[in-house]
Amino acid sequence: MIGLGVNLEMIVCKGEYLMNKQEFEVIDLFADRVNDKIDELHKQGQFNDLLNELQEAVNQLPDRYSINWEINVNIFDNEREQQIPLLQTGFSAHHSEEPYRHYGDSSIQKYYVEGQMSIVPHDYCPHCWGEWGFKFNNTICPYCEYELGKQVKYFLDDDVCPMCEEGTVTSSNPVCDKCEEEVDPSKVVWG
Repeated sequence: MIGLGVNLEMIVCKGEYLMNKQEFEVIDLFADRVNDKIDELHKQGQFNDLLNELQEAVNQLPDRYSINWEINVNIFDNEREQQIPLLQTGFSAHHSEEPYRHYGDSSIQKYYVEGQMSIVPHDYCPHCWGEWGFKFNNTICPYCEYELGKQVKYFLDDDVCPMCEEGTVTSSNPVCDKCEEEVDPSKVVWG
């Protein structure tokens, strides 16, 4: 639940729109439905012919190759001319192994950008949507030069460590109980 009286209407930030909670939920619901439908069709055997052909194809290649059949749900912003992935799934086959389902869902994160809430996958800039991984180590977006701790702050509302995404951190104890990294309070907003 997002609190702190944040206005979640379409937010304009230096001429660019931030993806707000309602917009994200629409897209996320669609991505979940796609994933569920793929699961349903797979369980019903609807992909069996294609998976057999996938296996036959990979078996004709040298062992070092694998084949991935991917299904992606991305959102594209025409004004930014950028896209961000919300669902990456599909099937993979490697020589002499049965094809298997793979998942690469994007881990979603909330941010404050110049004081306004934005929601994007964690490896993307919440301002320009450029790829920006490891924000706590690489604190400046390589595309728009927004900086973590200045124009962008990581929103922590679930006490999950933003570094390892496995341990727990709190505002009263900002040291992760798993990776032992300390959250810099200048780079986060606690919710």
